[in-house]
Amino acid sequence: MARLKAPQRREQLIAVATRLFARHGYDATTTASIAEAAGVTEPILYRHFKSKQDLFVAIVRAMSQQMLREWEERIAVIADPAKRIRAVAEAVPEHIKRLADAYHVLHGALATSQDKKVHAVLREHYAQIEAFFRKVVLDGQKSGVFRADLDPRSAAWQMILSGIGYAMITLNLGEVERPVVDQVIESIVRGWIR
Repeated sequence: MARLKAPQRREQLIAVATRLFARHGYDATTTASIAEAAGVTEPILYRHFKSKQDLFVAIVRAMSQQMLREWEERIAVIADPAKRIRAVAEAVPEHIKRLADAYHVLHGALATSQDKKVHAVLREHYAQIEAFFRKVVLDGQKSGVFRADLDPRSAAWQMILSGIGYAMITLNLGEVERPVVDQVIESIVRGWIR
C-alpha cells in the first residue's frame, strides 16, 4: 500500500472508523480492528489519534462542520427566515443519505455509549445545531416574520428533535414519504409565524 501523507492517512482512518463504528457500534469496535481495516498497525493509528474516543470526536466534528457549512451556504441567498427553515429541512434527507454511516455512528453512540468524552462531543454537536436554528429564529423575530413570544431555544430544539427522529426512522426503517416530511416542517414553521 502506498504511503499516505499525514492528512490523507488521518482522513482514511476517519473513513474506516466511521464505517466500522456504523456497522458494529462504537463500543464493539476496537482500535486494532480499525488499524487492520485501514491496512496499518495500531502504532500508526495512534500517531494520528490518541484513542478510539479521539477518532469518534474527529468523526462527529467533521460531520458537524460539513453539515453547518452546507446549511449556511444553502440559506445565504435566502432572506425570508421561514424559507430558510424550509430550505434546510428540504436538504436534510439527501444529507442524511449521503452521510448515513456518520449518522449511524452519532445516533448509535447517543443511544448506547456511557463514555463521557463521547457525550461531551455529542453535546457540542447539538449545541452548534441549536445555535444555528436559534439564530435563524432570532433573525425571523427581528424581521417580524416569527412570533415575538416564540422561545428561540425551544424552536431550535423542535427542529433538532424532529431531525433526530427523522434520521433514526429513515436510517433504520426506510425513507419517510416526502409529502409527510414537508407537512411536518410546514406545521412547525406555521406555528412560528406571526
